[in-house]
Order: sequence, then structure tokens, then C-alpha cells
Amino acid sequence: MTLDWPFWIAGACIGGFVPLFALVSGKVLGISSGYSELCALAKPAGPERWKLWFALGLPLGGLAASALAGTHELATKAEPVSSALGLGDVATLVVLLVGGALIGHGARTAGGCTSGHSIVGIALGAKSSLVATLGFMAGGFAATWAWVALAGGAA
Repeated sequence: MTLDWPFWIAGACIGGFVPLFALVSGKVLGISSGYSELCALAKPAGPERWKLWFALGLPLGGLAASALAGTHELATKAEPVSSALGLGDVATLVVLLVGGALIGHGARTAGGCTSGHSIVGIALGAKSSLVATLGFMAGGFAATWAWVALAGGAA
């Protein structure tokens, strides 16, 4: 069984949940700080430990939902990266790990990741998140335009 929600219903649910969560819990929902908590497990538990459970619950919740739906499949999809870069399996793994570490560092440096600014920040009315999101979109448009131009017009 598959359940495909229209994007506007899913978007409204996410957009409505963020301010409701902030109002009820007094906390700001975010994922990149949850990974910081994972890295800080050696320290005594602090008041932000809930973010760790949130970060762990996302993939576990997806795994549980796919198992209940009977569509459970745990697989890696690194082949597009390895073929695009012409790398072997180990080199592709290194590229993906370094890329993930750089993205995580950038998210912490910028005070949040793209979804944190675009979903949470805008839902809570942060002007800085609106500016950041416009920058993300402009960068995405520019990168796509450059990629298509370099690829000879094929996406």
C-alpha cells in the first residue's frame, strides 16, 4: 500500500506543526543540532538531549513506517555519484563522508541547515531565514543553469 499526499497538504502540515511545536514546547525544531548532540554523547546529558532523540527518531520512524507498509528496503544509492565522478566504491564513500562533514560544518556555522532556515525560520517569522532561503534558491538556480550549460543543454 502506498499513500501519496499532495504536496500542499504535506507542506501545510509541516508548516503548521513548526509554530505549534514552538508554542507548546518552547523549543525550536531542528535537525542539524541533533547530530551535534550525537557527537557529544561522551559528555554528561544536557538540556538539549531531546534533539538527539529527534535526530535518531527520523530514520527509525521512516524505517518503521516502511516496514509496516511492507515496502521495507534498506539500500544505498551511491551509484549515480560513483559513475558521475568515475570513482570506485571506497573513493565514492570517502567523497560522500567528506561532503557530509562539510555540509554539517556549514550548517552549524550558518546557524542552521537549509531546511531549518526555510521551514522553521520562515514559519517562525525570522527575516534572516527568508534572506537565507532566497540565497539558497538563487544558488540552486545558478548551479542548475551552469550544470545544464556545461552538459550541453541536457539536465
